[in-house]
Amino acid sequence: MGQLSDALQSAARQLEARFRSHSAEMLRDGLAAALPQSWRFETESETAVLRIDRQAHVSVETDVVEPPTVIVKWNQNHLVDALLSGRSNEQARLTPPTIRFTSDAGRRAFSLLGTSLGL
Repeated sequence: MGQLSDALQSAARQLEARFRSHSAEMLRDGLAAALPQSWRFETESETAVLRIDRQAHVSVETDVVEPPTVIVKWNQNHLVDALLSGRSNEQARLTPPTIRFTSDAGRRAFSLLGTSLGL
């Protein structure tokens, strides 16, 4: 695994812990209806996919063929920094990532979870 995959693994552990501790809020906020999710993160040197299944289990994979619900493209250093810090930083405002939604469910899930990934 590379730097991006490692950062996504860390973010995945934090997201899954958040899901376990806030499951009632997830249902109320409508996240459960948006699951499953598959978010592809692309940089100039690496691609990895963050998957969230219907039971809110989170995993990271590097060779997923299924179409993603969200695609995030950004500079490797900026993306890794954002994922590791869990919050947006100055770089996100200066050179924001390109984020594309391929479904309404992806847009809804991103609006609820994107900030916890630093995006």
